[in-house]
Amino acid sequence: MPADCDGIGYSSGMIVRVVRSSCAVGLASALVAIAVAQTPAPTPTPSPGTAKPPAAPKPASAPVVLAPIPADFAERATWRSDEIGVGVQLRFRWFERLYAGPQSLTVVEVEPKADVRYDVVAPGVRTKTSAMGAQSGALAAINGGFFAIESTGLSTGLLRIDGAMVVPAKPAQASIGIGDDQRLRVATRPEGDWPEVQDALGAGPMLLRAGAIVDHGARQRGIRHPRSAIGVGKDGSVVWLTADGRTSKAAGLAHEETAAILQALGCVDAVNLDGGGSTTLWVAGRGVVNYPCDNKKYDHAGERAVANAVLLRAPAVVVVDDVQATLRGDGWQRATVAGGKGVIGGGYARWAKQAGAGGGAGGAGDAGGAAAGGEAPSAEFAAELPFAGAWRAMAWLPAEGDAAGPWRVVVGGGGAAKDVAGKRGAWVEVARVEVGSERKVVVRMGGVAGRALVVDAVRWVELR
Repeated sequence: MPADCDGIGYSSGMIVRVVRSSCAVGLASALVAIAVAQTPAPTPTPSPGTAKPPAAPKPASAPVVLAPIPADFAERATWRSDEIGVGVQLRFRWFERLYAGPQSLTVVEVEPKADVRYDVVAPGVRTKTSAMGAQSGALAAINGGFFAIESTGLSTGLLRIDGAMVVPAKPAQASIGIGDDQRLRVATRPEGDWPEVQDALGAGPMLLRAGAIVDHGARQRGIRHPRSAIGVGKDGSVVWLTADGRTSKAAGLAHEETAAILQALGCVDAVNLDGGGSTTLWVAGRGVVNYPCDNKKYDHAGERAVANAVLLRAPAVVVVDDVQATLRGDGWQRATVAGGKGVIGGGYARWAKQAGAGGGAGGAGDAGGAAAGGEAPSAEFAAELPFAGAWRAMAWLPAEGDAAGPWRVVVGGGGAAKDVAGKRGAWVEVARVEVGSERKVVVRMGGVAGRALVVDAVRWVELR
C-alpha cells in the first residue's frame, strides 16, 4: 500500500442512514447522517459454572452530519461537459468550498446501455496510467488498486486478468469485477479468487452499498486525500470519479464525503481505489484530465507511475462547437437558444444575409457565393481526432432559429462540395472519411444562394 494511503482498511464497515431533501433532479442536496459506532460497556466475565449474563445494551449512536451538497450539484449544466465517446461523457467542476475547502472533481459517466468494454491491465512494472491507456488503445483510463510502492511495485490485492488469477484477494476486500457481459460489478470479496468474472481488481474500502454510505469510523472522517473511485447505478450506469487534493486549489475528500458525492451522482454501489499521488484520470486525445498531485502542483503534470489501471473502450467522439469554428466572410451573428439548450454551448452561428448574393453557386472547394468583403460565407470546423481510422462526420441544425440550408459541405482541403440538408434538432451525417496518422480533419460548411447559413456543431464519431 502506498505510504499516502495509510489508514485505509478493508473492513466491510457499517451502513449509515441517509436523509435527502428534494431538488429538481432528485439527486443532489443530500444531508448524510452518519451513525458513529460506539464501544459497548465491558461485559463482566462469568464465574466458572455460572450462566453467561446477557450482553449489555449497545448505547445509541451519535449522528454526524456532513455539510450539505450544493442544490445544483447533480445538474449536468453546472459542470463543464464534453462527449468523449458514444454514451460516454467527461465532466469537470471546481468548487470554491465543498466540505473541508476547495474541491476539484473530474468524472467520466457511462450511460446504462452504452456499448463499452472494460479491462484491467497490470504491466508487471510500475507504469503511468496515461501510458497504460495509450498503449492499449483505450478511450479512458483510471488508476487502479494498491501496490507495494517501496518494494516490488506490484499489486497487493486481488488481480485477475483474462480469466486467470494473478494475485488473490485479501479477506473481505472491496473489488471491481468485469464479466463476460462487460457489466462492471462492485462487491466485497472473500479471500482468494473471483472466478465468476474475467477481470478483477481489489482496492477498497467500499464507499456505497445498496445506496447507503458505509461508515468507516471517526478516525477516517478527518483524513482527506486525493481520491479515485468507481461507482455503479441501479440502472447500470457507471461513474469514474477523481477528486484532487494536497494543493491550495483542492483539499481532497474523506471516505464518507467521496461516497456522498457518488451517491449524488446516482450511484448505489461504489468502491474506493488507490488515491493520494496515484489519483489519475486519462482520456485519449486529451491526456491527463484531472490534477494529479505527485509534483505538489495543481496542474496535469504530477502523474505517478502505478501498478495497474482500469480501462474503458468505446467508439470515440469529438465535438467541435460553433464557438470553436473559424467563421469566414462578413455578416456572421451569434444567436442564443431559449433556455441555453444548445448542443455544446447555448447558441449557434448564423449568416443571415442572402448567402451567395453576388456570387455563383460555388464548386469544389467553394462553399458558397461571395459575401460582403468578397469572401464566401463559411464555417470551418477543425479537429484533431484521438485515433486514426474510419470516422463519420455529423452536423447539427438547432431546433430553433431561421430556416436554413442546405449546407454546402467540403471535407479536407481538396474534397468535392456536397449539398447536405440539415434536420432540426438532430445529427445529420455529412461525410465518412479514413483519417491517417496525422489525425487532423477539417469540415467546411457554406451556404447556398438565397438561404441563411446556420451552423452549431460538427461531431466526429469513430467507426469500429
